[in-house]
Amino acid sequence: MAYPRRHFRVTLLLILCLAGTLSLLTPLRAQNHAGLPPDLQALITESLKANAEVKQMRFLHSASKETIKPAGALEDPEIGFSLKDIPTDNWAQNAEPMTQKMLELSQKVPFPGKRRLRSEVAEEQARSDGHIYRDKANEVRAKVVIGYWSLSLAYTNFDLTQKNKQFWEQVVQVAETRYSVGQGQQADVLQAQVELGNYLDRLFQWTQKQESSRAELNSLRSQPPQTPITRPQPLNARPFNLKLADLLAQAEARPQLQALKALIAKQEKAVNLAKKDYFPDAKITLAYGFRETLAGINQKQADMFTSTVMFNLPIWHASKIKPRIREEQAKQSAAREAHQSAWNQLAAMIRDRHAKLQRLSQQITLLDQGIIPQARQAASASLSSYQVGALDFAQLYQSQITVYNAEMQLQEYLKDFEENWAELEWLVGQELPRRPGGKK
Repeated sequence: MAYPRRHFRVTLLLILCLAGTLSLLTPLRAQNHAGLPPDLQALITESLKANAEVKQMRFLHSASKETIKPAGALEDPEIGFSLKDIPTDNWAQNAEPMTQKMLELSQKVPFPGKRRLRSEVAEEQARSDGHIYRDKANEVRAKVVIGYWSLSLAYTNFDLTQKNKQFWEQVVQVAETRYSVGQGQQADVLQAQVELGNYLDRLFQWTQKQESSRAELNSLRSQPPQTPITRPQPLNARPFNLKLADLLAQAEARPQLQALKALIAKQEKAVNLAKKDYFPDAKITLAYGFRETLAGINQKQADMFTSTVMFNLPIWHASKIKPRIREEQAKQSAAREAHQSAWNQLAAMIRDRHAKLQRLSQQITLLDQGIIPQARQAASASLSSYQVGALDFAQLYQSQITVYNAEMQLQEYLKDFEENWAELEWLVGQELPRRPGGKK
């Protein structure tokens, strides 16, 4: 039993010696949803938790964070056992003084700075993945907002169409009555019936649009398409007071751009790491040889201790080291160009959305405060006038269809306004201040 204990003590001694040696070679480290309806906010919160794409990016970010420590860790130490200098005439282990049972322990040690740079490369990649995750969350948020207002539009336009359908049901009755007493024309009856049929078809279309918008919202929150969603709040006009210069300044902090900046930083560190290949790494080996008592003379022999430090020779500059450095430098340049390209496209899209919002704000004001009130006033007494013969059918039709088209167009503009606003928030990477112009 003494022999195994002796082996164990020596092995432990080798490990402690190697750990102490490595500690001398390791450098010391320094110590050191605003203004949105409540139901829409709830949909956003649910989607950010359940959306498959957001969860995918979250897991990828978590995975990349787990690479930081392993990137800077030492390689596994190696342990070996060998029988050394055994005579082949009798294979005796106690016949020659040189015969030993050799236990070896070795560890590779990178040149100082390499482990740190490897960790920093992995850290920058994890930082980039974190920004990509946040940008994906912002994208999904924008899609939820757009889907919500699309569903709101489908409900509102259904109601407008239903109201106009009821109006044309009255027109059909009046036209039939006037025709039956000889005061109207059959063509008026037929045209009124055709127009009523058109509104029935439009009701089907808006019902289908409700189902499609509901299915899209449910897909964003990982729910079955038919899952009920409460009726959204109605669209309302809001003032537009965003300045282009402020938006461009805010966009510099967009997660997408920050992810590309992290990749630039990663490649800078990767270039420095590649340059470290000019310097050698070390391999430290500690060995302990057990010797037996010599036969014949019964002489006990002392055990043998050996230590070795070896270095690789980085001499293949032209075929190995320099190409690797040029590779990382090319990737660094590509990362810079990708960042510049992304910024150019981002600035162009922000200018486009800003111009659209300006135009939509003006069109909404024109319709809401000018065209629609006048059209409603003109159409308010049209049916009564037609009933007594003071207004012909063509004038009745024109007055009513003008109001309907204007009201539908206003809702479309309001939806486009909210859609472009949500996309602008995604582009700049943050929520924008909302000043309600009506109930929000």
